[in-house]
Amino acid sequence: MPQKHAKNNGSSTYGVFSHSERKKCDFMGSQEARTGSDSQLPFGHCALSLEPAKNPVCTPSGHVYSKECLLEHMVAKTAELKAAREAWEAARAKEARAAEVAKADSQKRLLLDFERTNDATRSAPPPKKARSEIPAYSHSNFAQPVPTGSQAMVVAETAKTVDFEARDRHKSELARTSFWLPSVQPEAAKKIPPCPPRRPPSPITGAELRAKDLVALDLRRSDVAKASQNANDGTDTRFLCHVSGDEITTQGVLLIKSTGCIVTEPVAERLNVLKEKRCPVTGAAFRDKDVVKLKTGVSGYAASGGAALKVKVYRAHGGGA
Repeated sequence: MPQKHAKNNGSSTYGVFSHSERKKCDFMGSQEARTGSDSQLPFGHCALSLEPAKNPVCTPSGHVYSKECLLEHMVAKTAELKAAREAWEAARAKEARAAEVAKADSQKRLLLDFERTNDATRSAPPPKKARSEIPAYSHSNFAQPVPTGSQAMVVAETAKTVDFEARDRHKSELARTSFWLPSVQPEAAKKIPPCPPRRPPSPITGAELRAKDLVALDLRRSDVAKASQNANDGTDTRFLCHVSGDEITTQGVLLIKSTGCIVTEPVAERLNVLKEKRCPVTGAAFRDKDVVKLKTGVSGYAASGGAALKVKVYRAHGGGA
């Protein structure tokens, strides 16, 4: 009695492992843990150096960096992209030259086939003579060249015309009925990689980044630094909201680019900053595109951290089969 497909997991069609092997692998599993707020980058820290930002700037995505670190990253990536783009252009030029050579060879072969099949100097083989017309054997015609069967076959093959449509139908029929032959195997189309971009990517999001997209930040430090839970970290530098003077920890933070004002979202909601579109510090009007939401850490509490603090690790628990 044939096996059930549910048990037949060892074939290339149904999977990699057999049923018995899959049962023996039950010791493999995953472990999910929840990290604390210490695993989050505090607000105002550079996402590259992981230290309080010096000459802080932010990208359109809201990530904060030290200006020197970010410019060094952009210069290095620009040089890498330039070299990659030159290599890409050289590879495309080489492929174009190879395609031109292949096209010229193909046209040359087609021309030779056309000349061979339509040459007027090659005539069809003469008709077969009747038996009565064939001279009898004698010593006088012994030295005359007698065409052999192979010579006549060569003449006939070179004189016949080629039906390209019939040949193509034969190839398609052969591919349908004898698909295992190497000559009828399909060839995968060569994938051309995309051209490397001209602008360097953002370190976090990977989006193209320009120097003029960077916005300088006026981060006001708190005079009273909060002690870190880890004694080796020294003190935890905190930054203040420009409007309320509250320390920025895990609240949402908004930046008004036109005025440089940094305000927390709870304060902005109480003052209707986004509705009135007026800077709470200078009173100047701004547009929606002038508002950038800066990235902050999340709280370590289960109700507020969400999926940002969950870590899943796949490993063997031990024991085995």
